[in-house]
Formats: sequence, structure tokens, C-alpha cells
Amino acid sequence: MKINKYNLILKHYKFEAEDALLLKGISKIMIPFTEDFLDKFYEFIFEFDHANKFISTEEILKRHRVEIGKWYHALFCGCYDECYFQKLSTISEVHVKIGLPAHYVNAAFSYVRRFVREILISNREFELISSFEKLVDINLDILTLIYREEEQSKLLDEIVFIKRCVEKSAIIPFVQPIIDVKTMKIQKYECLMRLIDDNGCAHSVFPYLLTAKKTYLYNPMMKIMLERSFELFCQTDVEFSVNLGYEDIANSEFKNYIYKKILSCAHPKNIIFEILETDFIEDFEIIIDFAKTVRSYGCKIAIDDFGSGYSNIENIITLKPEILKIDGSLIKNIDSSAEARTIVKNVINMAKELNTKTVAEYIHNKEVLEIVQELGVDFLQGFYLGEPFDFGKEANNLTLKR
Repeated sequence: MKINKYNLILKHYKFEAEDALLLKGISKIMIPFTEDFLDKFYEFIFEFDHANKFISTEEILKRHRVEIGKWYHALFCGCYDECYFQKLSTISEVHVKIGLPAHYVNAAFSYVRRFVREILISNREFELISSFEKLVDINLDILTLIYREEEQSKLLDEIVFIKRCVEKSAIIPFVQPIIDVKTMKIQKYECLMRLIDDNGCAHSVFPYLLTAKKTYLYNPMMKIMLERSFELFCQTDVEFSVNLGYEDIANSEFKNYIYKKILSCAHPKNIIFEILETDFIEDFEIIIDFAKTVRSYGCKIAIDDFGSGYSNIENIITLKPEILKIDGSLIKNIDSSAEARTIVKNVINMAKELNTKTVAEYIHNKEVLEIVQELGVDFLQGFYLGEPFDFGKEANNLTLKR
């Protein structure tokens, strides 16, 4: 940042030379309170759960205290020039490098405001409060600027990456096997979206979903994913599932695209549409209509991540999904949590009553595997049994992998 930019910040906050003189004039009041300020500052900071992560030793605390003391004194120096702002920028850069959350900075400033205001009021220096508030706002602006710039830079990088993936159709399904618990052989596959970078590396779509939806890139991404998944499986007699959110099904244009793709599939009975349990409750009639239509082609409906959030059992009973996929948050701790085991047991029993098959996700070790087998789950999925991978080149061998 150049000095003219600093001047623009001062102008924006209407911080004048008179404000600087007034703040310098109260230094004789404020400086004697330095140790009191620092003691209460750290008492306040350490009330936050993870503050010890950033100030983890006595040595770090000592150095940090010295620097905060210098910053406190500088508030009343009366000289707010390029050097002053460069020091603030350096502090901000350090905060970003150590991963200090921006809300810690905001919270710290709430303490600084209260501390100084109370002293000014007790000394009846009411006319100085406005000048001090301007300076605090300026400090907060500078100290959070790099956070905002980094967030903006990250957002732009994400948009460029997603846009490139869409333009080059650099979106492919990685598949994860789903195992039949009775035979312990692969029964079906779940298609999981991966974005491919310029180096050929595959990236999970989840970190990019929010950005994709905000920039209207999500829909073309889903079209490419659906196209590639159907290309991989539709001419083979192998069951596969694709994931849909409520907004996919509520989008008439995309929904019609799905129907068109089903018609191009040689074995529609092998298609499973996985719908997030937390998504479909927004407008259940849309889901019912979609399920009725795809079932007319022979497709199946699965409820994904069942048990991860609010579960409307009445809706589940009405929909009668062919498959319930039990959320990994329940499965992963089932070997150590009696509560998780009870919930999963009840879900499995309910599914049997509804003539619905169950899939236990997140099978990550032998103990978890043995427990869900004992509880009577129908299918298994997880890294312990098979990680997601790209076998587009092996499409002709799919039937041999079952």
C-alpha cells in the first residue's frame, strides 16, 4: 500500500490533524494505564477457547505483550503517517501467517474500545472519544485488510479453477465400491465428483461447492458430472449411484436433462439417485414427484447421510426409498460410542420394517466393520474396503470387479 492509500483511509474516516493532536494530548492520561491495559487484555483474550494455540508459551506471551504494549502507546503518538500504517500492515501479515482468525482481532478491538472509553469518561474527556473511535476504526480496517484481500484472492483463484474445469470438461467421476455384506464382493459403485487441475491432479468438489453455487457454475458442473457418470456405466450391467441435492431436483431444466440421460441408458434399473436427507425436506412434494418419475424408468432412490441432521420419519415412510445410507458421523464412532450403536441399530431395524436396504458409510477399520455386520446392515462403504478412484480406462472390466 502507498501513502496516498493511507491518506484515503484517513479521509474516509474523517480523521483530521486536529484529531491527531487531541490523541497526542491525552497520552499523559493513557500511558500510565499500560500495564493495567495489558493485564486485562490478556485476561480477556484467554477467555477464547483456542487462544492458547496462538500464544502457546511464556516466551511467545512475553514477546506478544511487548508488541501489544508498543501498539497501545502508538495509539496516542499523534503521528499517523506511512510508517504508522506500515507497522499495522506488518502486524496483520503476521496474524494471517499464524492462522489467527479474523474474529479474534475484532474481539480484541471490542476490549480496547471499552478500556479506553472508560478511562476517558472517568477523566471527563468526552470530546476525545470521537477522535479515538475514528482511530480504532482505522486500525481495525488496516488490521483486517489482508484477511479480506486473502479471502478475495482465494475466491478469485477458486472461480478461475472451477471455470476452467467447466470450459475444459475437466470434471470426472471417481468411484467408490459398495460391498454386499453377505458376499463381501462389490455390488455397486458411487460416483463422486472430482475436479482435475492442469497437472492432472484430482480435487474433491466439496471445498468449491459454495463458490460454484454463488457464481452459477454449479449447474454446468453437475451436467458434466452426470454425462461422465452415465458414459462410464450406462452401457454396462453394473449398478451405480449419483448424488443430487434438492436444488438439482427443483431445477426443471436440469431435472429434464436427468430424464433425458436416463432414456439413453441401456440399463436404467442400475441407476440409483442419492438425495441428501437434510436437503429433501424443504419441499417434499418435489422429491415425491421426482422419485415417481425416475422409478417409472426403473431407477432407485437412496437417502444419503441419513441421521446427520433433522430426520422427518413421516417423509421417509412416504418416500419409501430403496436404500438408506447411514451417515458416516454415526458409523465412524460406533466402536466407541454406545449411543451411536443404538441409533444405527434402530435405523437398521426401521429400514427392515420398510423393506429398505441399508448402507453403512465410513467403514474405516476392522472393528467398525465387524460391528455393523453384527447389527445387520446390508451394504458397506468406506476407505477400509475401498477408496474412491478413477477407473474410466477400466470401464470394460467393470463386470469382472463385482
